Amino acid sequence: MVTQEALDGLDRRMVTKKDAARRQIDVAIRLFYEKEYESTMTLAGAAEGQIDGAAAAEVFLFSVLQQKQPAEFETASQWATHLNETRDWLKHPTPQLGDLRVMEEFEAWLMLVRAVSKYYAVFLQETDHMNRFVEWGRERGLVAKV
Repeated sequence: MVTQEALDGLDRRMVTKKDAARRQIDVAIRLFYEKEYESTMTLAGAAEGQIDGAAAAEVFLFSVLQQKQPAEFETASQWATHLNETRDWLKHPTPQLGDLRVMEEFEAWLMLVRAVSKYYAVFLQETDHMNRFVEWGRERGLVAKV
C-alpha cells in the first residue's frame, strides 16, 4: 500500500485542458524530429481530441477534412474512421487492421498539423515549437506560404 507520506514527496501540478494539449503538442513535435512517429501520432491525436472544436474561432484541418468526404465513404463516420485509422490502431485493439503497420513521416506530420491547427483555431495562440514546426513544413513545401 502506498502511504500518504510517499505521495507527498512526489511532484504534482494542476493543468487545464489547454495546458495539457499544448504540452502534448510540443512534446509530439520534439518526438517528430526524432522520427518517433508512433508517439508523435498518439500525443497529437490525444491533444486534438481533448480540445473542444465547437469553440473554434478559426477553421482547423480536421473540420476541413470532414467536409471533403470522398464518395467512396457512405457516411461521415466511415470517413472519420478512415482519417483516424493509424491513431486508433496505435491506441486500441484493431484486429481488422492487422498487427503490422507502416509508420510514415507524412502521416505523423499530418496528425500534428491537425492538432496544431485545432489548438490555434480554439485558443488563437501558438508556441515556439509550433511555429518552428510550421516553418519546417513550409521549407519542405508541405504548408502553403501565407
